Amino acid sequence: MNKPKVSIIITAHNYAKYLKECIDSALNQNFDNYEIVIVDDGSTDETPRILKRYKKRYPRKIKIVTLNGVGLAAASNAGIKASKGEYIIRLDADDYFDENILLVESNYLDRHPEIGMVYADYFEIDDEGVLISYKRLMKLGKEIKTLDRPPLAAGAMYRRKCYDAVGGYNEALRYQEDYDFWTKFTKKFKVHNINLPLMYYRRHSGSMSTNMKPKMAARRDIKKRIANIKIGDHKILAIVPARAKSRIKGKLALRKLGRKPLIAYTIEEAKKCKLIDRLIVSTDDEEIAEVAKRYGAEVPFLRPKKLASFGVGIEAVVKHTLDYLKKEEGWTPDIVAVLHVPNPFKKEEHITEAINTLMIYDTDSVISVTEDEHFFWKPGKHGLEPVTFRKRLLKKDRETMYRENGAIYVFKPENLKTGDILGNSVGNILMDKEESLHIESEFDFWLAKQIIKKHNEKN
Repeated sequence: MNKPKVSIIITAHNYAKYLKECIDSALNQNFDNYEIVIVDDGSTDETPRILKRYKKRYPRKIKIVTLNGVGLAAASNAGIKASKGEYIIRLDADDYFDENILLVESNYLDRHPEIGMVYADYFEIDDEGVLISYKRLMKLGKEIKTLDRPPLAAGAMYRRKCYDAVGGYNEALRYQEDYDFWTKFTKKFKVHNINLPLMYYRRHSGSMSTNMKPKMAARRDIKKRIANIKIGDHKILAIVPARAKSRIKGKLALRKLGRKPLIAYTIEEAKKCKLIDRLIVSTDDEEIAEVAKRYGAEVPFLRPKKLASFGVGIEAVVKHTLDYLKKEEGWTPDIVAVLHVPNPFKKEEHITEAINTLMIYDTDSVISVTEDEHFFWKPGKHGLEPVTFRKRLLKKDRETMYRENGAIYVFKPENLKTGDILGNSVGNILMDKEESLHIESEFDFWLAKQIIKKHNEKN
């Protein structure tokens, strides 16, 4: 066989149920100049026997690499090392290709030598192969500019020389190796998306993508390594707004949650963040100020009462703090983080991730969000009208929405020139529902107490 134009790398681990459909989709392409390298990473089901039959039937087209459970990143690297194609495209054993994916994507790379990677839209299917939805990705440069969300790792075609330049997949990662690869890749090379659905992605309970907590932890570690912010490189100020008035009983910042006042949770986590140079509590209340100092925050001033009413936006509070620091100390931060007291379960790693995200993607701001799959409505001409959906779908079929949880806002101070801390480009970090709890009612406070109690019982 002559050197192939494209190498398809199929990674397989105990997905015998779907393997035939996957391999057949690779074999039935409207494109001839390709090879298939299948990596069996320690499968204990019928996978080895299925692969043996395919290898016997297509000895010149298929190459088998057998490993002993090394993980997806290492399996992908091994498959690519065993391949010879100029272009590389990955496929997981539970997914499958449209018959035109090689033709369309390889032609695009042929015609655009400046592009290092091309990827397409896709269909989502369930365990049984039933179509769930069409995932249309936003057009780079026209509809989206921030490259903080990688496409599917499977179905993206890239040049071998680009793969070599970024060092392949990080084998130390159990999760998010595709995010790591994407971030390294887009720092060096241009990418392009084609708005045609050219593959089928299976979403089921066995997918690695359902392991949310370790996935998010892995992504935070990757961002920390890539951002590589050295202490002192940037002056970073954290502001904790804490007024005396609250919408529930008493001074919310001083309400006891577990063994300490609510404000202590935010101050303690902010102090753990090594990237923060200064931590200032902006309050109009002397009692809150004393408690904040006791837990290690600066309180260089009391906020004027006119900036402590419910109608005052956070922009005015931030501007007051920055004006004070510039006038009294001649000190101006490069980055500001606003950390809100009513979110007691945000952690240092969330604050650090938000700062790293701002640095990596150079957005104007980064906000903390949580997934929200509920239906939202607004008043309309004939009663209520849907806000977040056009067609009422089952939960598994709906597009995930993201709700601002109010915990963390990281931004560039120059955004305030427009009167808005967010600016034009907004990045995000994802927090789970428990971490995102925002106390706005007595019920919320009761719920926070139950979470604290549960954590104390575990420890």
